[in-house]
Amino acid sequence: MKSDIKIAVLGAGMSGMAMGQSLNKAGFSNFTIYEKAERVGGTWRENDYPGVACDVPSHLYSFSFERNPNWSEAFSPGGEIQQYCEETAKKYGLLPHCAFNRTVTHASYENGTWRIDFADGQTEFADVVVSAMGGLHVPQTPEFAGKRKFKGPQFHTAHWDHNVDLTNKRVAIVGSAASAVQVIPQIIDKVAHLDVYQRTPNWVLPRMNKKYPGWRKWLHRNVPFTSLFVRGLLYLRSELLLFPAFVAGSFMQRRLRKTALQHLEDNVSDLELRAKLTPDFQVGCKRILMIDGYFEALQRGHAELVTSGISKITDTGIVTEDGDEHPADIIIYATGFKPFDFLTNFSVTGLGGRDLADSWAQGVTSHRSVAVAGFPNFFMLLGPNSGLGHNSVIIMIEAQVNYVTELVKRLAKRGLGFVDPKPDAQEAFTEEVHSGLEGKVWTSGCQSWYQSNTGFNHTLWPYSTMRFIREMKKPDLSEFNHGANRDAAE
Repeated sequence: MKSDIKIAVLGAGMSGMAMGQSLNKAGFSNFTIYEKAERVGGTWRENDYPGVACDVPSHLYSFSFERNPNWSEAFSPGGEIQQYCEETAKKYGLLPHCAFNRTVTHASYENGTWRIDFADGQTEFADVVVSAMGGLHVPQTPEFAGKRKFKGPQFHTAHWDHNVDLTNKRVAIVGSAASAVQVIPQIIDKVAHLDVYQRTPNWVLPRMNKKYPGWRKWLHRNVPFTSLFVRGLLYLRSELLLFPAFVAGSFMQRRLRKTALQHLEDNVSDLELRAKLTPDFQVGCKRILMIDGYFEALQRGHAELVTSGISKITDTGIVTEDGDEHPADIIIYATGFKPFDFLTNFSVTGLGGRDLADSWAQGVTSHRSVAVAGFPNFFMLLGPNSGLGHNSVIIMIEAQVNYVTELVKRLAKRGLGFVDPKPDAQEAFTEEVHSGLEGKVWTSGCQSWYQSNTGFNHTLWPYSTMRFIREMKKPDLSEFNHGANRDAAE
């Protein structure tokens, strides 16, 4: 087997580390993980706002090859996940393969080889490029009128400014989704007043987090099968009970809605506030939020839920569309990310000068969620239509990593220079995805970050993870153009 294929992995988050571990295990040593920051961790390194945590159970949101017996909580905080990432990278010998503080600006396929340009002016070359940047990479901050006039601090949750003291300040949080509901319970006791600007209410379920006692950690450390058993139960619960709830009009959908409404009724006594917090779309059409303490925080005397749209920002606060002025000392944007906009600061050029951003202008598509026709030997982890609403994306990452590794093995074993998805195979996969989306809650009419502005859902996998794992187990080379030399792709 030709094991000296040079592989560039872009990003040292959980996707990049999983890719590195798989390449090591398969006998490939000539790979480099390029990371823009100074350490591994990805989103868990970047997001360190108060209350940041995963809403997937810890024993499921971890690598299958590195189960962690020492999770402190059922839903561990971000700092603990970051520590897990760093320990995993060290244990599996990934750090020597990492090139830190290397920001990739452009990748182009030239003469059968990928040229990779960096912000520092340097250039590297590779036979294979694997983007492990993920689909949620670029924070989305609305450009409100007058935004630059505001005299106080303002920042996005993904770039939390820890030098800003919130104590006894009037704070405005723009947004009420995933990051906002984690931040709000953590800061409500510090601030003098909190305005939460809600555009659309979200379905909220209790996370019911709990700390793990010492005996349980001891058991997982000394009887490893027990953590595997817990992981299996969590997986099956999500796969067999939660996934069916995403079928519009199903029994499980109605049951989930009833549970969410009951949770709202039990925790919000004020009927006017409850009405503001009640969504008018099906559960799951937008991301379901799992959190404890959010409703309670909103009902504190110094908190206000603002549902009128933002008209403009002044030097001292925010003016809403109903004409009210809301003074603020600090503005925090909890406005999420731009899905698959990693190409904002990074461009990819394939065969014949084809630009990936241009190829996606009419809709983000891929083959098997990892490759794009016209871009030989270029792969993506957590690529289009591999996101989930019901289970752990680590499962999807590992399936994609297995698929990419198998393709690299084919390149090595058969002496192939390239693999490039056939356009008709990519089209067939896209049709399969959108066929699966029919009848699911994600196409029931609401607008969410799962969709493009035209309503094109390029984010979610519409089937079970079991099906994804099965389909990604063994690549079918008949779905790819391939050749013995790299120049043949052109």
